[in-house]
Amino acid sequence: MILACLFSANVDAQSKFAINYSFGIPTSETSDLFGETSWRGVNLDFSYFLEENIAIGFSGGWQVFDDGLGYVTETDGTETISGQRYNYLNSVPLFFTGSYYLNTDAFSPYLSLGIGGVYNQLEEDIGLFSFEEDQLQFALRPELGLDYEFYYGFEIRAAVRYHYVFEGGDLPNLSYLGIVLGLVWSN
Repeated sequence: MILACLFSANVDAQSKFAINYSFGIPTSETSDLFGETSWRGVNLDFSYFLEENIAIGFSGGWQVFDDGLGYVTETDGTETISGQRYNYLNSVPLFFTGSYYLNTDAFSPYLSLGIGGVYNQLEEDIGLFSFEEDQLQFALRPELGLDYEFYYGFEIRAAVRYHYVFEGGDLPNLSYLGIVLGLVWSN
């Protein structure tokens, strides 16, 4: 009810909805587990303009990393496991965002900062054994992007997002760089 009042208070205000394809490039400790780019990701964004160039909103998504490391032998104390090793990471980022649009012409570059969390589920399989950890980790996401209006109310988005995920629980810093291409509807 409160959100409905907030978003209907100013009928001249603009909002944007976006659906984005994203691919992720592992960085920091994520690159220790995954050597290849993730081509499987999707994001949904919503922005509500408080002023002509300033917007607040939220963003959510899903990025999947996987990597086969071949036949390995792992030793922990007196235990040794051998087998094919595969790593999987399901990363679900959820952010509150603040954005500044440099202009609102057909080409509209913007800067954004997201604050929130990333739910990470990390699975490491070796042979028949599977080790799984999951954790909601605090995260920040700076973003630099460009929206191009190709038809009234419709835009194409290209952006670079860095998901900086803080170490939490038993999971390391699972950060990655996201490259985003999407379709934006505005009113």
